[in-house]
Amino acid sequence: MKCFVWSPFLYASQTWTLNENTEKRIEALEMWIYRRMQRISWKEKVTNKKVLESVGLQRPELLLTIQRRKMKYYGHLRRHDSIQKRILEGKIDGRRGRGRRRQTWLGNIQETSQMKMCEVCETALDRRRWRTVTAHLGDGMAPSYHIEFTSYVFFLKE
Repeated sequence: MKCFVWSPFLYASQTWTLNENTEKRIEALEMWIYRRMQRISWKEKVTNKKVLESVGLQRPELLLTIQRRKMKYYGHLRRHDSIQKRILEGKIDGRRGRGRRRQTWLGNIQETSQMKMCEVCETALDRRRWRTVTAHLGDGMAPSYHIEFTSYVFFLKE
């Protein structure tokens, strides 16, 4: 399953912007795959919890894998100067359209990390700290980093 189904499915998943509906559909796909592997019909009314226990898991992994990939990719973009970083941090001139704002990729990163955006940006610059943040996604043990920002004044010698 991980070789033939997950690999093509997860292709470029680190660039997706996920909303609540998409997350539900991803979890439904994963549960459908597990049920097909175990040959459990939907008519049998077996709960997802029992299906996961029969597969040997505690919770669905696919969405967590996508979130970890996104977080790793964001850390990579934040630490390296590239065109992707410039596009990610860029602004677009003009007026915003009517209606509710669309969910953004950076908003997903902030929601997943459960930190403020300024903390996310600062933490991603330190690879070791960012790896601990991404490693503890989903287990409720993510370290909270409250970074104090101080203003530095640089004097240029002429």
